Amino acid sequence: MQFKLSTKPLLVAFLLAISTLGCFEPPNYSNTPEISFNSIVKFTVDDPFSGVNAKRDSVIITVDFKDGDGDLGETPDGRNNPRYSDWGNYELKTFRLDPNTKSFVELEQAANKTLFFPILKPDLKRGPIEGNLDFSPSFFYNNRSRLTVIKYQIRVRDRAFNVSNKIETDTLSVRLTY
Repeated sequence: MQFKLSTKPLLVAFLLAISTLGCFEPPNYSNTPEISFNSIVKFTVDDPFSGVNAKRDSVIITVDFKDGDGDLGETPDGRNNPRYSDWGNYELKTFRLDPNTKSFVELEQAANKTLFFPILKPDLKRGPIEGNLDFSPSFFYNNRSRLTVIKYQIRVRDRAFNVSNKIETDTLSVRLTY
């Protein structure tokens, strides 16, 4: 049996592929960043730097983002801008469940005061971007720590100081000393 290759179908497929690539429309996102909650997970790890048998709870928060002009993230030099003094470009507020009132109260954490993530579009060309950001806070604990239900509120802002919507994560339990 012999196969014969016809070039006509290949030429049609090639021309169709080229014409499809030429019609790509970039997404039309707002220049104000938009975020949505993706996931939150916790795992416990050994912490040999804090002592024998020391442990810590490590949390990974994943947030999806969209931005129309791609100006998310900041350079180390840009982080000195006084307009960032209140919370940087990634705001993370932690809330713990008060077992007495059954309501969430903010848990101030110095480590989360001013957070930054790096530039997400290194070529700095204007244009839409989307993807996700992972942030990983840790909770060191000892024998006085107790299992506590927490959740987070998150916002981001871009280099033009446009502030995203605020999102809230699901809850999870970590060991806290307070």
